[in-house]
Amino acid sequence: MPVDKTIARTIMLALPVTIILPTSGHTSTDFNSSTWSVSIDNDGILGTDKNYSNGLFLEYHSERVNNLALSSPWPYRIAGQLFSSDVEQTLSWNWRIGQQMWTPSDIESQQPVINERPYAGLLFVDLGINRYQPNLTQKYQLRLGTVGPRALAKHTQKTIHDWIGSDNPNGWNNQIKNQWIANFSYQQHNTLYSSPISDFLHSQWDVASLARASIGNDQSDLAAGITLRWGQDLTKSLGAIGFTPGEFVDVSALSASRSGYFLFTGIEGRYKFNDITIEGKRPDETYPAHLEPWQASVVLGGVFYRPTWGITLSLATHTKEFKQSMDTTHSNGSVEFFWRFPQ
Repeated sequence: MPVDKTIARTIMLALPVTIILPTSGHTSTDFNSSTWSVSIDNDGILGTDKNYSNGLFLEYHSERVNNLALSSPWPYRIAGQLFSSDVEQTLSWNWRIGQQMWTPSDIESQQPVINERPYAGLLFVDLGINRYQPNLTQKYQLRLGTVGPRALAKHTQKTIHDWIGSDNPNGWNNQIKNQWIANFSYQQHNTLYSSPISDFLHSQWDVASLARASIGNDQSDLAAGITLRWGQDLTKSLGAIGFTPGEFVDVSALSASRSGYFLFTGIEGRYKFNDITIEGKRPDETYPAHLEPWQASVVLGGVFYRPTWGITLSLATHTKEFKQSMDTTHSNGSVEFFWRFPQ
């Protein structure tokens, strides 16, 4: 419907009108920055074009403050009242606009393909709050968006493939149908070990645990993982590593660190209860796909940043997400560029 397309385009193009720079409540941290970032996930750098195929993201992360209720836009100001005052905590808020797509391996076929993932597109807005304490980072995130033709993934993939001269995707008429989605997620990162700073490049290494839960009609799951990092200024960037596509590196966790670098790896296991990009309704149910609830992911990559800019590179491998998959794993890469604005 034209109204649906208008709403979808609004989700993609409109930024929260209440985004303003905080005027009070700044922390006393030596370094404190807000951040803009753009990132892309793609499996093409690994020579494939199937399953989770592409993701595009635009993000804003605020600097850290002591009190969101005093120094943030109104949606976050209201939520900030739920957090008790603590001299050892700082808080930040963020938003993200993203589009993701999933495809079968045979994108030239106009018909559904047996033992393959259905076409699916997701267009969304994330609103999040991060809470930082010594050796603990907590993240709260609300996601609102749509799957289906409203997500405009068909047009994005066709345009990109025209630019690069790749095969034309012909099966988008079989994609998951239009449906609005809402999801809430919580994750917690705890430092398990942090080494002293060594003379070698002033570096250190740390080990951290991750626990995550999400609920909604997009995806619901329970997950636990562990990460290992080696580099500089790690104590000021706990919570930077994740396992969810589009969130392998969270640059907001770097906001209190002036400059540095680190290499990372990690593993996560999860139990997934639902996934609309697999189980959502589609026009042709000839070859259904059934969710594989037990899943795992391995990530590795690197982060380098200076006071005003930075870059991240990540690779991830995931176990199969639906029972009919003929592949035991699938992989994708991610690159993110970000610009920092010290306060």
